Amino acid sequence: MPLLLHVLTRPADPAVAGLIEDQRQSPDHEVVVHVLDAEGTPAYRTLLEQVFAADSVACW
Repeated sequence: MPLLLHVLTRPADPAVAGLIEDQRQSPDHEVVVHVLDAEGTPAYRTLLEQVFAADSVACW
């Protein structure tokens, strides 16, 4: 099952949120969303592991 990673660098606009939700509804792949926000320390180690584990990465 392909793993799709979405990296959000700002709040998702409605089109991106709709795309992610549509992908989550599909049983053909797994969807992971990683949020990079200005609050706290970003989890770069986790993000790096997710990038290398993913079959597809999209940054928004």
